[in-house]
Amino acid sequence: MRTRVVTREEAERRGATNVGEALDGELGVQVNPSAYGSLGNPSAIQIQGFDLDRVLVLEDGERVIGDAGGAIDLSSLPLSDVSRIELVTGPTSSLYGANAIGGVVNVLSAPPAHPGFSGRGRIEGRSRAGLLVQGAGAYRGEAAWASADASFQREDSLSLLDDSAATTLPERAQHLVGLRAGAALGRGIDVRLRARWIHDEQDGIEQPPTLPGLRPYIYDVPEVTNRVTLHLTETLDLGGGSNLRLAAGRQWAFRTSGRDQRGSDVAELRERSGTLQSYEAIATIAQGQLTWVAGARAEVESLTQEHRTTAVSTSGTSDSAVDEVPDTELGSAALYGQLAWKLTDRLTLMPGVRGEYLPRYSGGVIAPRLALAYRPAPSLTLRISGGQGFRAPSAKELGFSFDHSSLGYILKGNPHLAPEKSWGVNGDVTWIPTEGLTLRGGAFSNWVDGLIDINPTPIRSSADDDTQPDDDPQPDPQPDVDTYTYMNIARARTAGIELSATFQATAWLRAEAGYAYLWTSDDTTEPGKPLSSKPPHTAQAALRADLPFQLELVTRLRTISGAFIQEGLRAPGFTTLDARLARPLWPSSQAYVGVRNLLGAQKDPDRHGDHRPLEGRTVYLGVAAELPWEDS
Repeated sequence: MRTRVVTREEAERRGATNVGEALDGELGVQVNPSAYGSLGNPSAIQIQGFDLDRVLVLEDGERVIGDAGGAIDLSSLPLSDVSRIELVTGPTSSLYGANAIGGVVNVLSAPPAHPGFSGRGRIEGRSRAGLLVQGAGAYRGEAAWASADASFQREDSLSLLDDSAATTLPERAQHLVGLRAGAALGRGIDVRLRARWIHDEQDGIEQPPTLPGLRPYIYDVPEVTNRVTLHLTETLDLGGGSNLRLAAGRQWAFRTSGRDQRGSDVAELRERSGTLQSYEAIATIAQGQLTWVAGARAEVESLTQEHRTTAVSTSGTSDSAVDEVPDTELGSAALYGQLAWKLTDRLTLMPGVRGEYLPRYSGGVIAPRLALAYRPAPSLTLRISGGQGFRAPSAKELGFSFDHSSLGYILKGNPHLAPEKSWGVNGDVTWIPTEGLTLRGGAFSNWVDGLIDINPTPIRSSADDDTQPDDDPQPDPQPDVDTYTYMNIARARTAGIELSATFQATAWLRAEAGYAYLWTSDDTTEPGKPLSSKPPHTAQAALRADLPFQLELVTRLRTISGAFIQEGLRAPGFTTLDARLARPLWPSSQAYVGVRNLLGAQKDPDRHGDHRPLEGRTVYLGVAAELPWEDS
């Protein structure tokens, strides 16, 4: 299992200000907000044809909560305190647990690199009235260290409709304050603490279509999100390469979103709160050719969401409230283990298994995995792995009750859902035929059963009031509204290949090129029919050159093919080109100017299913510096 790594420095070379933009240039993955317009355009990641709840997003090994419709918005995770981002593809539930069917994104921080006092700062302006300010200060002594991080980022709203007030992207402002610390409490005992608060404000505008001649309705859709994270770890060095790691985490996510009609008292307000508490113990035991990893994890997630409405009638205004999520609690307990057995100097076998108990289903899931790494020559490495993945139903799918009566339907959760299960096989080859040239090739295949989706047959139909089950605890008062629910009804397959080459031509020139192919099949309705919004072809190339006058040039070209949406409808393909030019101002500093999406590919809002980028061309200019200053 190969882990891809994107460092903070590499992310900044890509012109990224957040995790979503940092991963957007990775081969074999898609980070495309326009594919999730119904969820508010979050920057969710797609790996091996899987996205939303089927990709696990972690921060320092802890699962991130606070999703929008199952999609973790990677653009809401700034790079302020990020050291590197690790990306693992394929089913990895045996190590990471539920939701790791498609892969895992792990956003990692690190202690200060320099002893004594150090610092880092960055200020950047963007063409869409954007501003980014980041700062960090740290001290590292012999037995302890501490670091404080802060950032502020804002961007103006973006509208793609000339004759409408509606915004495609809302005006946004984000604040981050973080504190990290670590200490050696004794011989072989290391303790680390991470605390962080992110405050995110968005102000968007909606303008639903109206009949000609009628005054359009305009809705303000403000949203405020607060995320607080506490993470404590203790690592005990047992000697000989063995250690015991204990971790405890707590997260709070609070979101308030409104929909207020201008010039009227008509309004909606949703208040959602969620918490996640987790405990984990991981032991690593090194015994010569054997390295054992065994762990235990327990977590409890709680969610609640209230929907308040203000309606206007001839008799005045009236307020109502309903619990869309009635204090739902989801818990799990897991035991897992993996053995790295070095059979020879060239061959390593890695079996693993995870058992997870899910009280909500009065049962458990077993996820085995087997991996093999073979290095027949110093220049050649072969890896192959296979295993089972699983995904437990989310709270949204279990208990949410979304009232979209104005659109003609209500969507209810189903407490009887079972976990999704998958099998996957991954293989890759890395060959270094000569110094400076690295060639890689990989292939994968996944089979998924019991995918959770909306049942196309309503449990209550506006055409027949008798279709509602007699045991429905929450009868619907609107006889002209269809009511739907979730079911384990879908089956799917995905497969693909990835080819890449990295060439360090000279000390001042580095080139990369890659191609990825993705095949998907919706086996529920028609085997061979592609899954929706999964581009089959991706090609990209990158160039990094050190030019005269200490200039550094980085360019990235990426081409995405068209994608199947539904019968008779395809999303158009597009090409993006990013470029960045930087030069040192003094040691450990640089000024830079760049452009993302230089070719200006942009979504056409009048074209249904168009998944081209939302922002279009973005120009940025900034300065970054670090302390202590060192000769570069």
